[in-house]
Amino acid sequence: MSAFSAFQKEEGTYKGQIIFSQMEGKNLKLTVRKNDCSGNQQKGEEVVIVHKYDSTLVVGACVLVSDNGNTKNISTFSPRNPL
Repeated sequence: MSAFSAFQKEEGTYKGQIIFSQMEGKNLKLTVRKNDCSGNQQKGEEVVIVHKYDSTLVVGACVLVSDNGNTKNISTFSPRNPL
C-alpha cells in the first residue's frame, strides 16, 4: 500500500494535463487544464504556470501541480502503466 499512497492527492495540489508549452527565457510557460488527468476531457479550468525548464513537461503530459508552483510529470508513474 505504500506505493499507492504516493498517488494520493496531497493537500494544496491538483492534477491536470499540459495543453500548451512555450519557452520563456530559461523557463517554460505551461498552460495546464485542471481535469484530474481524466482522458481527453475538454472541460476544466486552464491555469498558466511559469516553471524552470524541465524536458519531461511536454504537451499531453499529466502533471501534479502544488500551490507553490512545483510541477511534476506523473504520466510515467501511473499505477496502470508500470515501468
